Amino acid sequence: MLFVQKFFKKEKPRVYLDAIFVVPRGELRSSDEWGWLASAESFEESIRAELGEIFNLPHISTASEVKRRDLGLQVAVVGYRGGELVDAGLHPISVPIFWKPKIEIHSRLFYLDSQKTFKKYKVVERFSWSDFVGRSMTLNGLFFRYKPLYNNQDMEHLLLKACLRLVEKMKSSL
Repeated sequence: MLFVQKFFKKEKPRVYLDAIFVVPRGELRSSDEWGWLASAESFEESIRAELGEIFNLPHISTASEVKRRDLGLQVAVVGYRGGELVDAGLHPISVPIFWKPKIEIHSRLFYLDSQKTFKKYKVVERFSWSDFVGRSMTLNGLFFRYKPLYNNQDMEHLLLKACLRLVEKMKSSL
C-alpha cells in the first residue's frame, strides 16, 4: 500500500528565479509621479526593489543537479500607473479625466532542462473606486497638487497584493 501511495504522490518541483523585468514608462505616462513641492516619485525603481524582496528565490545559476521537474521563474511588470484626476476643458465647460492606480504582472514558469514553458500567468490589480474618490476629493487632489495622489508606498502595497495573487495561482497549478 505504501508503494502505491508513493507512486501517485507528486513530487513538488524546485523553483529558481531567472529574471525580473519592469517595463519603463515614457515621460508623458509618468506624469502621475509629479508634485509641485514634493520630489518626484520613481515608481519603476520602487517596484523593481520590492519585486527583488518578494521573489527572494535562489537564482537559476545556482541550480545544480537539475531534475526533470525543476522550474525557472520569470516575472515581468508590464504596466503600472499611479492614480490621477485632471480637470480638462475650457471655462465654463469642464471635463474630468481620471485613471485609477493599476499594476499588471506577467510571469512564466519553465522547465530548466528543456526551457519549455510550463505555464504562464497574468494578474492585474487596481485600487478600489472608494479609495480613488476619497483621495481625489482631498485638498491635494482637488486644488493644490503639491504631491502625487499616490506614492511609492501605495504602489508597493498594490504590487504586494498582485504578487500574492500571482503566487497563489502558481501554487495551485503545481
